[in-house]
Amino acid sequence: MCLTLFGCSSSTPDTSAAGATWLTTEPLGELPAKLSEVGIYQGAKVTAPLAPARAYEPSYPLWSDGGQKFRSFVLPEGTSFDTTDPQNYVFPLGTLIFKTFSFPTPTSPAEAVPVETRVLRLKDDGWELAAYAWDDTASDAQLLDLKRGQTRAVLGEDGDVVQHVIPSRLECRQCHESATSEVLGINDLQLGNGLPAHGPLTTSVLGYFVGNCVHCHNGTNGAASSFDLRPDVALANIVNQPTASSATADGLRVTPGKPDESILYLGVKGGTELEVKDMPPLGVALRDAQAVQLLRDWISALGTEDDP
Repeated sequence: MCLTLFGCSSSTPDTSAAGATWLTTEPLGELPAKLSEVGIYQGAKVTAPLAPARAYEPSYPLWSDGGQKFRSFVLPEGTSFDTTDPQNYVFPLGTLIFKTFSFPTPTSPAEAVPVETRVLRLKDDGWELAAYAWDDTASDAQLLDLKRGQTRAVLGEDGDVVQHVIPSRLECRQCHESATSEVLGINDLQLGNGLPAHGPLTTSVLGYFVGNCVHCHNGTNGAASSFDLRPDVALANIVNQPTASSATADGLRVTPGKPDESILYLGVKGGTELEVKDMPPLGVALRDAQAVQLLRDWISALGTEDDP
């Protein structure tokens, strides 16, 4: 049975090949060298994962160079999430989580094609991180060793070439292990239970923080935490608050009415001041213009309203 928040696929992998086994049915087996041997997609049809995978979409997605992302998970048969802690679900051994990034590319400028697929797998010793890089024809993807990051040429909204980075395993861990749960985007808040009531601009800003910042800025003692941007405390921690101990330029995180004097805004805008640390520091080759404008509008409105 499908969870109410997720869609189930009715298609199944083609197991006609003699001796064929699939990671999706034997999740603790060896990671296949090719994504076509995992049993999650039929060719490059990444928008429709094969059964037993279930597609999902977080309410507040992470910006990744403007790419389209298709997410799915596979639970071992007869298992389910433990949702006792609404923000930190507990997953059964053998859980598989997939996220595929698609972009227009120089060889496919007219439509987005899959470029990389990331995998999280829960084993006896914890979460394993893996990634597959798709070939130029988007016909299959090869397992990477993740010893170092790799770049892939993709096209931004204006058609310019952007060097999208497939992160190394260490870079992956910097985000996933800074969060309160290594699984990002599957919890009550991200699956539609909503944010605290605020004005429309403030609500949108808090949602942006949830998707793009809270995996590091979450009130823990993690090296990347610095300050807490979870929805219930974010405003108190940034409006008229100094950047002390934030490893960035001195100033106020948010100065109401003055976005160009707000260090948080300058960090998200990126590349504006040498002393301001670009945020997020990893996984972004192309800035999120809509988020930059949202933050600018919100900070400007804070000059005249408490909760725009």
